Amino acid sequence: MKLTWPIMSHPTLIEFSHYLRGMQNLLMDYVLNPELAHRVARMITDYKTRVLERAAQMGADVLLTGDDYAHRLAPLMSPDHFAEFVVPYLQECVDVAHQAGVPFIKHTDGNLWRILDMLVETGIDCLDPIEPLASMDIGEVKAKYGHRIAVAGNVDCTELLCHGTPDDVVEGVKETIAKASPGGGHIMASSNSIHPAVRPENYRAMVQATREFGQYPLDADMVAEYRQKNYIARYLDTTQ
Repeated sequence: MKLTWPIMSHPTLIEFSHYLRGMQNLLMDYVLNPELAHRVARMITDYKTRVLERAAQMGADVLLTGDDYAHRLAPLMSPDHFAEFVVPYLQECVDVAHQAGVPFIKHTDGNLWRILDMLVETGIDCLDPIEPLASMDIGEVKAKYGHRIAVAGNVDCTELLCHGTPDDVVEGVKETIAKASPGGGHIMASSNSIHPAVRPENYRAMVQATREFGQYPLDADMVAEYRQKNYIARYLDTTQ
């Protein structure tokens, strides 16, 4: 029997490139040895696209690739290098999904604002996880790109889910729903994963609050109130 919404998740270009070259060497290759950088990218992408094709053939309903393109302050590389060494190969992965008739979710942490237009232009169907500690406000992303992509996230899993109270988590969930859920196109999720440091009671609070406050039609008063809030602000001074 076919599973409901099996998702195939796979790391791609940047992660495997820096496994092979080391991150510092890879970024230097972009400047000093671009031919080698493209050769490595070509080798990895040929392999990765075949993996994605097989996953779709075996029944995956969604294809998702990893790779973090940024840290909390900025992308790992210049926008020009991103356009040359990442975008064409990401485009191939997106095309595999669309040729198979399934949506493509792109995961990347970090502050993506300087490269976000290029990411969306590849035709990704959803961006995950829109990290709030990296100044990625999901409401801003939804307002600018929500007519083109779905958004996934962005309940903070570094501070809120690890060190907050269940009541704090409920407040964060309500704010996230208010900013990202109106009109649909929002997958509630953490800002990265549910890792071992997440308090079980906080994860439970996130799930229960999502079920309670994420029902459509959304509470208009809640949306109006909570879309003006910024729960992550209390954590920014201690994490940057």
